[in-house]
Amino acid sequence: MIMTEFDIGKMVASFVADNISSIVEIGNDVLKGANREIKVRLERSYKAYLEESAQKYSQTKSFFIRNTSVGLYDFYVPIAVTSDNTNVYNPTFCNLNKKSKRIVILGTGGCGKSVLMKHLFLGCISTKEQVPVFIELRELNSSHTNLISMVSEALNSDSYSFDQKYIDKAIRRGHFAFILDGYDEVRNDLRRKLISEIKSLSEKGKQCSIIISSRPDDVFSGIDEFDIYHVQKLSLDAACKLVDKLPFDQEIKKSFINELSGGMYEKHKSFLSNPLLLSIMLLTYGQNAEIPTKLSIFYNQAYEALFQRHDAIKRGYKRKRCTDLDIQDFAKVFSIFCLQTYDKRLFVLSRMESLNYIEKSKSHLSKLFSNEAYLDDALKATCLLVEDGLEIVFSHRSFQEYFVAFFIKNASPEVQNRLISKYWKNMRSDSVILLLYEMNPDLVERLLIIPVLKDLFQRIGVRKNVGITHFTKYIKLIYSSFSFEDTMISATLRSNNADMSDVLRFAIQMQQPDKILERIDSKTFNDLIGKYRDGEQKKEYRTKDLTYRSPLIRDLAEKHQIFSIKYLEVGFNVLNNMQNKHRNVESTLDELLSV
Repeated sequence: MIMTEFDIGKMVASFVADNISSIVEIGNDVLKGANREIKVRLERSYKAYLEESAQKYSQTKSFFIRNTSVGLYDFYVPIAVTSDNTNVYNPTFCNLNKKSKRIVILGTGGCGKSVLMKHLFLGCISTKEQVPVFIELRELNSSHTNLISMVSEALNSDSYSFDQKYIDKAIRRGHFAFILDGYDEVRNDLRRKLISEIKSLSEKGKQCSIIISSRPDDVFSGIDEFDIYHVQKLSLDAACKLVDKLPFDQEIKKSFINELSGGMYEKHKSFLSNPLLLSIMLLTYGQNAEIPTKLSIFYNQAYEALFQRHDAIKRGYKRKRCTDLDIQDFAKVFSIFCLQTYDKRLFVLSRMESLNYIEKSKSHLSKLFSNEAYLDDALKATCLLVEDGLEIVFSHRSFQEYFVAFFIKNASPEVQNRLISKYWKNMRSDSVILLLYEMNPDLVERLLIIPVLKDLFQRIGVRKNVGITHFTKYIKLIYSSFSFEDTMISATLRSNNADMSDVLRFAIQMQQPDKILERIDSKTFNDLIGKYRDGEQKKEYRTKDLTYRSPLIRDLAEKHQIFSIKYLEVGFNVLNNMQNKHRNVESTLDELLSV
């Protein structure tokens, strides 16, 4: 489906016609002029704003067609979202807004969050109930503005303008729906301020709808008024529909879909249920005998396919490169480029910034090539970067993370130690440490997992076996409180110790993933909530008030999976196994080198 200017114009005209009375009512109180003059002015501004915005967000960049925007619905396939026991298989602005006016949509990289947010923006116009305002939160990284200022900027341009007093009153009247895309793309040092601004906007515009998208982040558990939805994996049917829509060789697509339906989807569900990875997999399909089981190998194959890419739409056409760098040297340069931008949380750059980072990368490697030529190759030959108007963005953040891990893997021991120490606290929101672990597990175990887990178990006093007193100390060390409400148990992490639990969880996932069960059976879970909730009211328990004799501690230790003594025991066993493995490696090396 392609939204034409006629479709957009018709949709906007219908919106304005249905809402002009309330629009003028807001304007009469704060704008100067006659009623007729105010009406004409606002009507013109709303039509211009909505038409321009709808035109912008009905377009997107395709992984296969980089230099031009394509219609959003040319490639859109509905992705399901779930919240507790609520499943929304075809999310729209209307059906989500009926469930809650405060929603956070969480999903991993490449799952389609931004495309979904654009779909919700357009759907909001169609409902004719609120005026959508789309904010790309990453823009906060390169400016000194705040969220409210970004809202005002979005509502003002050369083509249309809204008085600030009008905007303020419209917010208080619930006139807007705020679509806030990419919380996880905001620099860490700006996030606390942003959360405060989101809360302030929520309080000011109590009737406004607010939808936020992000990669998973525990910060949203602490914002009580927001319902959290998780993006679900693509079903086999949805995966086949997406492949069918992609602009690729028809015979290859047909064969690929047959493979998906013939068992490949179930075998490689972790890859093929993600829209981005599925798209890249189609690109590499036929070039590799098997689909890799590791994400790092997959990205390496994807890079090789992009570097040596033959256009699948024009058979036999091979893209020419402007530099004469081979595949390894090109990757080395790009890995340093990614390291610099990742470190600054930059996902959007100007052309000049991009060239400056390429120059630094070139100098670091002492390679000779034209910065402009390299940028041209990154944009057109390999498609690792994409031009978006006057800006340059990564084709996807996951490639940036892969090349950061690639850089660390090949760095000197001193640099490896420094970068792992700096970046491991991002492991909840990105894949750098995961990818690095796949490339070199011994490195991550030696520099990160073993030191952090040794510190954790020493602090709670574990020597040989995990007991209830150790478990109690662990709970008090990592969590500040537990809340029991309606259908969920939420835990508030201590900001200074939360990262220890991330490493513990990561280590168990890598070594004994079958030991991690996200949920206990529904009856036990509901009984646990009912026992500690105050009637129908939410009840909070601060961990500083708990002891090893507290019934809550005993119940968590015995009946829950994540908050359980068994979970802690598994983590301690993983630590011991890792330490023994590394000692055995050293002993084996001594034996091999002995005379």
